[in-house]
Amino acid sequence: MRELVSEQKNDVSFQKSSLFSKIIITTTVAASVYVLINEFVIKKFRNYQNSLRQELLFKRQIKQRFLQTQQDCYYTILALLPVLTGPIVEYLPIELITQALRLKKTEKAKVHTELTSENLNLLENNHDPESSLSHYMNMSKIELWNLLKIKTITRTLTLMYSISGLLLISKLQLNILARRSYLESAILMAGVKSVNNDVDPHENYITEQSYLSLSWWLLNKGWINLNSIIEALATKRFDKITPKQELTMGEFDSLLQDIITEINTNNREFILANLFPINYSDLLETMMNTNPDLIHQLEIPESNLLKLINETNSIMLDSNVYFFDLLNTLILTNLNILSSNLSMGLGNNNMGSSLLLSTGNLQQDEENKIVEIPNKSYKLANFLAQLSIQNGIMMDNDNLKGELPTKSQEQLDEDDIQGFINNLTTLTGDQEHGEEELSGNVYINNLNQLDELDDFSAGIYSNFE
Repeated sequence: MRELVSEQKNDVSFQKSSLFSKIIITTTVAASVYVLINEFVIKKFRNYQNSLRQELLFKRQIKQRFLQTQQDCYYTILALLPVLTGPIVEYLPIELITQALRLKKTEKAKVHTELTSENLNLLENNHDPESSLSHYMNMSKIELWNLLKIKTITRTLTLMYSISGLLLISKLQLNILARRSYLESAILMAGVKSVNNDVDPHENYITEQSYLSLSWWLLNKGWINLNSIIEALATKRFDKITPKQELTMGEFDSLLQDIITEINTNNREFILANLFPINYSDLLETMMNTNPDLIHQLEIPESNLLKLINETNSIMLDSNVYFFDLLNTLILTNLNILSSNLSMGLGNNNMGSSLLLSTGNLQQDEENKIVEIPNKSYKLANFLAQLSIQNGIMMDNDNLKGELPTKSQEQLDEDDIQGFINNLTTLTGDQEHGEEELSGNVYINNLNQLDELDDFSAGIYSNFE
């Protein structure tokens, strides 16, 4: 009996020892599993979190740089605007032709009243055989009016094409450079050795500035070539329309639309070649006038300058990128703004509303964008006067304050030169009657905010191939 009890005690002791061993083993395994989970699973999760955080940071940086690039482009356009428009104004001297018309009226009427200082200056210039005014004074009144008609319409369309082209080219160039700069910094942050790490920062700066200076072609040569085909078509469409002939707003808008359609339909390659020096001979001329010391880089296939130029050319000429279609969108947007402003300017009963279209953002003023006016006819001379006002708004690169001329369009007659002059008067600052202030360039502001232009810029900026 004692032996049986002893054996039972031994069995219980063995079972307790075995259970204790199992507990130890289980605890050890659990601890090991916990360590493994902590070291691998949790660590991987934290690594994923850090990776996600880094990715979000990069995306935020991309967005910030993209927005900054678009803002830089906007201010670049404003800075270049006087460089572009100044020569256009001199080349198409509407104001000078108007002065000649004024003098001819003064001479014909033989006014013996006291001459103003302005008239004395005009007469003094007229007696200078070398002055430009003398050239126009040798023309007849009819010749001057016909010349004024063609030059005014040509200047308007030349400004529309040149400003639209400059904006689009600047967007393309600056987004290419911004993407290039971001990509290099991202590679550097990732610790990956880039083939461009050894490039001298100063040399890189010179390359980028040389690339941007290629806009010289449009600013100095391209717009002149564009002007030539625009003037030929303006003459073709308006040659038989006299300043006294009456047109509805729809008829006048249709004539401008016909000119734009004919230009874009038959001159695609010509237009693109005058926005950027795509042709090698034009590129050489541009480089000779901007950075002659870098011309040799055009012969080096691996040079950064040549890579930038080739990428620009490929985007402009690739039909899949719709560069030319986007240019046409910008031009038609300009035409829509012009038509709205002309309608309001001619329907002077809505002059208060027209102030909204002389500045700011049309997309934010949709309710004021369209002003219904009777299907009324106006003399071509009325349209010319309003076009001159709109030309001034197109060329504005500053925040101007003032009001549109309030002289009734009914007072403007072909023989009333003073009426035409009054409509050419620059914006003045009379705020006594509570008119809203003008601020900015409605044409550039609305072009710059087109969704199609943002999509184009984003496509260029995000192309990291």
